Amino acid sequence: MSKKRFLLVAPHSFNLYQLIVKNLEYLGYEVVHIEDLGYAFKYNSIGQRLHNLLRKVFLKDRSYKENLKIENNYIKQRKIIVQHYSFDIALVIRADFFKKSLIELIRQKTSTMISFHFDGISRNPEILDYVSLFDRFYAFDQDDLKKYPSYNLSYSPNFYLDYPDLIDQRRSYNAHNVYYVSTFHESRIRDLIDIHKRLSVHYASVKFIVVCSKDLLPILPDYVIQHMEVSHEHVDFAEQLNNIAFSDVIIDLVIAEHKGYSLRIIEGLKFGKKVITTNFKVLEAEFYHPHNFFVLQNGSYDGLDEFLNNAYVPIDNDMKKKYSFSEWLNNKLIDK
Repeated sequence: MSKKRFLLVAPHSFNLYQLIVKNLEYLGYEVVHIEDLGYAFKYNSIGQRLHNLLRKVFLKDRSYKENLKIENNYIKQRKIIVQHYSFDIALVIRADFFKKSLIELIRQKTSTMISFHFDGISRNPEILDYVSLFDRFYAFDQDDLKKYPSYNLSYSPNFYLDYPDLIDQRRSYNAHNVYYVSTFHESRIRDLIDIHKRLSVHYASVKFIVVCSKDLLPILPDYVIQHMEVSHEHVDFAEQLNNIAFSDVIIDLVIAEHKGYSLRIIEGLKFGKKVITTNFKVLEAEFYHPHNFFVLQNGSYDGLDEFLNNAYVPIDNDMKKKYSFSEWLNNKLIDK
């Protein structure tokens, strides 16, 4: 019996897509994947290279090469799709990272097409123009279903990966009590600093990594530069998981524009870790327990020390399993 052909369309960031591909292969699919970036680029001619040089030197315009790269990505993406006659299933994560014409081409070749949007729709409302192209469109923030009722959106939380050998057990010998990676966002920088200060008193090894572009360095607070690692490169998702798996506490700082459960919240379930979060919606979650989740509201740390000292309360395995990627995907494929 031949395998079902599964098309995964997902952003390049943090290389999370590579782990999802492994999980899909573990589930028995033949996987084809497309990412938004990462395709090799070269100029088509000396003329293109010269034109870019002239614009950069005399007009201070660096957009010409970037536009060529975007077009190159699109050509490579289409080529991957065209070389396949059809797909049984397509899962598109963050469809707004891809041209609508590409999604339309995928629609023509795909039997079952699902979208998962793990960001607040209000951050890029243009994604609503894509909704009709999918059999089902899932948003991870329940409030978006109320904000956009005419689009017939469905709700889905995030997932944790569940294929074997996801974690390198050798990493336990070099574990941090707290390990946190985040792209820089002004809405959470105050909480980031406050939490770092408090956890540094409680634990011996606290490692925070802030990912930001070089042009943002001037606005980074001195405390971040002095006490955290500042990186201009994304940290692979596999690297993040291998550190989180052996930590004591997971940090989850949401941005202001959405309230969906992040991957970090769901990874707390998978690894049985305590989570400190600014997402008050966790208080409504079926898996919430006050010994496992500390919800930081209005900058109040009352009860944090007690929370850190209390033992983690194991979550029912059947409930935990609902958030595994295998169950997460299966529920969407049988959803009507």
